[in-house]
Amino acid sequence: MFKVLLADDEPAVIQLLENLVDWESLGYTICGTASNGEDALEILKQSNPHLAIIDIHMPRINGLQLLHQASEILYLRTKFIILSAYNDFEYAKTAMRYGVDDYILKPIDDDELIPALKKVRNQIDNEIGTLESKANKMKFVASNYINRIIKDEISEEFIERCKRILRLDDNSSFRCALVEIDQFETWMNDFSNIEIQKKRLSVRKVIEDGVESNHVLNIFDDDIHRFGIIISHDMVMREEQYLENLKTEVWKNCHCSVSVSLSEEAKGIDNIGKLYRQSLIALQYRLFQMDGGVLCYGHFKNTPLNYNFYESNPKELLEDIRCNNISGINDKLNKVFGEFYKKKCAPEVIESYIKNIEFEMVKHIQDHNGNVDELITKLKSISTSIGKTPVDSLRDDFYKLLLDTSDYYKSISSRSSKDIIVEIKDFVHQNYQKDLKLQQVAKTYFVNPVYIGQVFTKTVGMHFNEYLHSIRIAEAKKLIRRTDMKISGIASMVGYSDSEYFANKFKAITGYLPSYYRKNSMM
Repeated sequence: MFKVLLADDEPAVIQLLENLVDWESLGYTICGTASNGEDALEILKQSNPHLAIIDIHMPRINGLQLLHQASEILYLRTKFIILSAYNDFEYAKTAMRYGVDDYILKPIDDDELIPALKKVRNQIDNEIGTLESKANKMKFVASNYINRIIKDEISEEFIERCKRILRLDDNSSFRCALVEIDQFETWMNDFSNIEIQKKRLSVRKVIEDGVESNHVLNIFDDDIHRFGIIISHDMVMREEQYLENLKTEVWKNCHCSVSVSLSEEAKGIDNIGKLYRQSLIALQYRLFQMDGGVLCYGHFKNTPLNYNFYESNPKELLEDIRCNNISGINDKLNKVFGEFYKKKCAPEVIESYIKNIEFEMVKHIQDHNGNVDELITKLKSISTSIGKTPVDSLRDDFYKLLLDTSDYYKSISSRSSKDIIVEIKDFVHQNYQKDLKLQQVAKTYFVNPVYIGQVFTKTVGMHFNEYLHSIRIAEAKKLIRRTDMKISGIASMVGYSDSEYFANKFKAITGYLPSYYRKNSMM
């Protein structure tokens, strides 16, 4: 049985955890509980449990501080699952740096807890009896040491320990590379924490697979979406070639792309922080790396990013969008994005320009009672890619969006409200048997649902739902008179899944129940 520690400052949560799952059937036994981080740390030292489930917010020592102190205990084998009442991205990022195995939001659900427990148990099973456990511990320690060096949390004694752990001495030449997952923000929206962790680990495994054969000295978790690599300068192939191969392998094995940067060369552990910062700066230049290759700091260090606000009057471009002037839109975007590339404008400057255009387009659509939901969704996608996509690709994506917006301008400007109401009434007559909602219909006609609802009521003399019911009941009356179908079948045919609701609605409109109406219509 694997030992597990439960730590939370709420007794009710501890009790819930004790009773929520059948621990024994999952291969665990509870070795202790703690109501604060200090007691939890003491149990970790004494019992060395296989797993600790800890709350992120605890008195004396909070969850993150506990993880930090636990990372200093070299003999500790414990895996961690973090509990939190808040879906806090920053907490998740920090926890991931300490190698946390899972991050579960309260209230705790056994549908999420049990798979996490099974996953951890499988990991422990695979590690027991092999040298892999020790190797993984050393990787984690090395990653932790490198992050402390980057943050300047060092002393002479610590430097000496680092030399042994990282296998570096004062004469070792090395460079620092960073590998950033390009699709990580999309993952955060589309996948669970467990799925994200699996995807991260698959990328890390590709990096680790090249360690021995390519003289990669150390791998470290720089951020939840980024890994760092300390590379020996005496590796067999050029560092750039190794990293190019790495990008290809990640794409082939993990089905995602990564951006990779590389620092200059230096000697001595105390230079790791400097090389890391060089590589971090180089990542920002992916905007201007059209071939998608490795971003080498040496290529960009004499070309600083331009943070001056880009002064451009967007009125002419906005007028071209309103007039559906495609060539004008194309020419102006070529000029603007050409300037972004030429002046090496920072991502923040480009984002500011795009946000300005976005504001004006949204305002125009709202002024014409259009629906901005689809436009905002597409703009979010473009905003996410700023800083991660080359300028030419960003320009193409923005151009397509402006053309779509221009076409939409044309559609909402060419139709009057009365024309749209006529179209909506026809749509209802053709689709009354379906589950229709005003929001759905408004989206079909690219109009604001609140506005078109008001216009519909004013034009037709009744609310949209009232009109829909009137059409359905009129059709039901025909079927009752002309067929011998059951009332429940007629209800379903005209769009009501509940025959009792249909009967009540029928009576409210006609004054009779359907059965009475049928009886009298036959006389």
